[in-house]
Amino acid sequence: MKSLKYIFLTISLLGAAFATHAQDVISVRCELTGCQGSLALFSFDGITFREVQRVMATNENVYAFSLPKGEPKFYYVGPFANNQRPALLGSENGVVIKGDCANIRQTQITGSKLNQEYDIIKTRINKHNNLHGMALRKWAMAKEEEAKKVAVAELKSVDDLKVAFLDSLKKANPMFARVAAINTYVSYPNNPGNYANEIEYFANEFFRFVDFKDAGYNGMPWVYENFSSYAQTLASVGLPPTETKIYLDKALAKFPEGGEAQQFAMAGVMSGLQKQKSAGYTEYAQRFIKSFGTKAPKAAAAIKEELDRAMRLMTGAVAPDFAQATPEGKDMKLSDLRGKYVLIDFWASWCGPCRRENPNVVRMYDQYKGKGFDILSVSLDNSRDKWLQAIEQDKLAWKHVSDLKGWSNEVAQMYEVQGIPKTFLIDPQGKIIATDLRGPSLEAKLAEIFKTN
Repeated sequence: MKSLKYIFLTISLLGAAFATHAQDVISVRCELTGCQGSLALFSFDGITFREVQRVMATNENVYAFSLPKGEPKFYYVGPFANNQRPALLGSENGVVIKGDCANIRQTQITGSKLNQEYDIIKTRINKHNNLHGMALRKWAMAKEEEAKKVAVAELKSVDDLKVAFLDSLKKANPMFARVAAINTYVSYPNNPGNYANEIEYFANEFFRFVDFKDAGYNGMPWVYENFSSYAQTLASVGLPPTETKIYLDKALAKFPEGGEAQQFAMAGVMSGLQKQKSAGYTEYAQRFIKSFGTKAPKAAAAIKEELDRAMRLMTGAVAPDFAQATPEGKDMKLSDLRGKYVLIDFWASWCGPCRRENPNVVRMYDQYKGKGFDILSVSLDNSRDKWLQAIEQDKLAWKHVSDLKGWSNEVAQMYEVQGIPKTFLIDPQGKIIATDLRGPSLEAKLAEIFKTN
């Protein structure tokens, strides 16, 4: 009998443990068509989407995920990392996502008060930002003092709406309050402080309402999004690069060093600078790899690959060598022109801007061809006849190559050409010294070079 009691006790304990475990897990049901057999749950590290789970359909078009119960986190549901939708998951059981994987962003989430409230909050934030933008345009365009006063009053009204909304969320839901805080920017005309202009105000006050020490910002994609917008704006308003760097470093330093929020913020900075094709991207990419390479190895590896690719075509890098066929059918290498300044010119007979630029390029070629300057044009034509006809019509008396594969031209892909005309200026040692020179900028650069050579 004693052993029987032990058996009953053991079974009871196991049952209790099982019940506790069951309570610690929540389910997410996805009723989605067109998912090609499997569906994944991803997390975001600021750079890449990491697959957390991948499941097959349990029934026709039904997929089920299990997650540990806890504080809600941002997850992403979809068949692939580049085809997913965000969702707040982890605190509610019985969440259902319905729709079609072909339009994953339009899928509906039911059984989740949290996601419904989040959608309402995003709508309110977008509404406030739209009102702010309209009032700001009125203020900027107003010529009379009275019209400016009206616009400033409208901006003040929007500022008050934003702050009141933020205050209400602080009492209702701290997580949503953080989302609102990082999206709350009040107008310069109503809050000028001691700032000389709006750029200086923006640079210092964009994150005014954010508590950078709050651990709740860890893992929040809004940190990435808003630091991206912040960096892109600073890089686009004509500030000296050193000043832009000071502002960015100051903002990044407010987060706990090496924390997840700082990781997302730095990734956002990189994204914003990259969108503006800012040279500062390289420094922050290298810093990200150094600071977060161990913690986020997949993200660091992706950045290193991107950085290596970008640095191949940056000023100071040796231009990648290549060989393609000339109109005579002979292969010509870029390195065959080593010892000269060479303009690599990507163009096509069907490219209107290219053809309109050609007279200026002809003039530059005639002026400097005897001083160590040459041109190697790479055509993105498909038709040999049209290519040769354009060379003759525009009197392009320099070197030409093409593989006649159009946008699939192998050299164009090597040089990551996404639009034409596109140029790279190479020095006698084969290093890239300038890109995208056209018209006056090409003329000025060549004058600078050959004035001292």
